[in-house]
Amino acid sequence: MLNNDDKSKKVLIVEDDILQQIILEQMVTSMGHTVLAKVSKGTEAIKSALRLDAVDLILMDIKLSDNIDGIEAMSKIRKSSNVKVIYVTGNTEPQNVERAKKTDYVAFLSKPVDKNLLAKALEDAF
Repeated sequence: MLNNDDKSKKVLIVEDDILQQIILEQMVTSMGHTVLAKVSKGTEAIKSALRLDAVDLILMDIKLSDNIDGIEAMSKIRKSSNVKVIYVTGNTEPQNVERAKKTDYVAFLSKPVDKNLLAKALEDAF
């Protein structure tokens, strides 16, 4: 397992489903990375991403529990941060993939998330 060396990354999980938050957190930590925070709303995602300046990567769901979806939240975050983002979503409609492209994502993974695909996406991010 990795420690606090340069391979260990700090991750923000943005997911409105508590069970999915836990699963993602377990996957991320089992790969040797640190989860700095877990949030369920787009507004919280924006605040957390900008407040937690040490965030290396955001795992972002698209459908969130407020009126700002993950793509819109990421667009706002992009205005002041070039943090890497991996979308993890059950919402893979073509229009969402097109909208997400504007946020310069690393990967677009569909739920349920395959741990190997997530590991590959994290590897690609860095």
